[in-house]
Amino acid sequence: MATPELEVHFIDQHFAALMNRLAKVPSAELELATKLVSNFRERGDICVALRAITSTDASKIGGPDVPPLKSWVRKLRASGVVGAPGEFAPLILDKAERLYLQRYWKYEDDLGRNLQARLRGNPIRDFNQTELAKNLEGLFPAKSDFQKVAAFVAATSQLCVISGAPGTGKTRSIVLICALLVALAGKRELNFALAAPTGKAAARLKETIAQTRFSLRLPVELKLPEDASTIQRLLGAKGDSPHFRHHAKNPLAADVVIVDEASMIDLALLAKLFDAVRPDARIILVGDKDQLASVEAGSAFRDICTTGLELGISVSLAEAYAKCTGEKLEGTSASEAPIHSVVVELRRNYRFTPETGIAELSSAINQGDAEGAIAVLKRGGRIRWRPTPLAKNFEREVRERVFPRFEKFLTLTDPTDALNQLAEFAVLCALRRGPFGAEAVNALLERMLRETGRTEGNARCHVGEPVIIVRNDYNVGLFNGDLGIVLPDATSGELRVFFRGEDSDVLNFAPGRLPAHQPAFALTVHKSQGSEFRDALVILPERDAPVLTRELLYTGVTRVRETVEVWATEHILRQTIERKIERSSGLRDRLWKKNDGS
Repeated sequence: MATPELEVHFIDQHFAALMNRLAKVPSAELELATKLVSNFRERGDICVALRAITSTDASKIGGPDVPPLKSWVRKLRASGVVGAPGEFAPLILDKAERLYLQRYWKYEDDLGRNLQARLRGNPIRDFNQTELAKNLEGLFPAKSDFQKVAAFVAATSQLCVISGAPGTGKTRSIVLICALLVALAGKRELNFALAAPTGKAAARLKETIAQTRFSLRLPVELKLPEDASTIQRLLGAKGDSPHFRHHAKNPLAADVVIVDEASMIDLALLAKLFDAVRPDARIILVGDKDQLASVEAGSAFRDICTTGLELGISVSLAEAYAKCTGEKLEGTSASEAPIHSVVVELRRNYRFTPETGIAELSSAINQGDAEGAIAVLKRGGRIRWRPTPLAKNFEREVRERVFPRFEKFLTLTDPTDALNQLAEFAVLCALRRGPFGAEAVNALLERMLRETGRTEGNARCHVGEPVIIVRNDYNVGLFNGDLGIVLPDATSGELRVFFRGEDSDVLNFAPGRLPAHQPAFALTVHKSQGSEFRDALVILPERDAPVLTRELLYTGVTRVRETVEVWATEHILRQTIERKIERSSGLRDRLWKKNDGS
């Protein structure tokens, strides 16, 4: 795996200088290691795997040649600022030669211990197997795919991890799992807590659960959870403090905690969430392990889900499932890791029909199959592909092919219609900055809208402008990722910004009341996570960049229901599909291998 491009920052240099000043035995080896650990954390790694460091890595941050591993480790351990796991020191070096900042080692250790404790208590013993089989049969009458297996795991385990691509029925699984647990609880009322990493994802979870319950025609008297919140609100955020009201000494009251979009959760937040869930409560993580990882450090959900290799259902889970239901599962694989028996991947796609090609394209991208992905793109149909226009032609192409989709906002007066239109089409950019980034595309489209002469407003906002909230504001009730549209109020004529409320009602705010926000003609792929659009245009730059990975492209093309268009040169497409995100941490080894490196 190629190491992502490193960019040395002043913070890396100052941190390295500080550690050398504090060290009993300062050295060039310590300076290099501390520069690396600071730099790697900024790019999303939890630690630095010293065994994998090359002279190229060192030279990119202005370091000397990498010393031999044994002498490097010896110098670090003798420095006085590097401790072993469990010791209190600014830096922690484990037996596998992974170097951590103390805080991130603690997050990883806390989460690992919590997961392993739940696995030791797994499975839950106080369930009636006959009753479970009967309820599974009632909720999943036909021979189903792995949704039924996921429900079995959720009913029999304190920990359940469900991964699946968009359209594989993750929300349906959540609803049916809730129905199953309520049925098994009998007269005892269960306290559910549903959460997601962002306000947008929480609102969408709440809405889709209501829709799914209705489509499944579940009995009205079945008391299923109806609300969902952000993880921060669930835990009890304390302003700008990194601490929450709920933790191990003041745990959540919930009997069942279900978390959607778990791939977006960073290591620190996931560790705090697990810390706040009672040891006897169930916790169910739902997400897509192949999507982009969190913006902050770590890719904890992916580490929990897989060894990094293709993984089938564990033999022990298949045996327990067959004993209960009489159904034999195919595609099993042996593993000694206890985590394997609680991880279920949903595979059947209900959203993307074969003729759309989106499932085939996303699968090829996931597998790093550039040839297969390009073949699907060349086939056409509902998937369109054209090279990224040259910089000198980019504005013309945007005006001709993209602007008409936004110009229609000027003809809309009803906020509901306008908000519905926002979900019809999205421009998704790989980069935030640069000539093909979201900022540049937003500026282009905003100028084009103003040039029509039909806009009203001031320098801050104008009619027809989509906006996206970029910071949670619990007082106002708007959250990171919420999409809105600027329109005149039907009564006063004053400009207001309209958003979809949690119950599908329409909220409106004066522009000055909005928390931090940005124009949203174009979004970065990162910002689009948790969203769904009918059609989308995905724009990759004409030059390579470290963020161009298969996970980013996969996330972009799977935001749509019907049609996706990709602007990218074949060269950039190949490089993007062949580059995979790899974030260093010890969590995967701890859960999936015998030696945890501690």
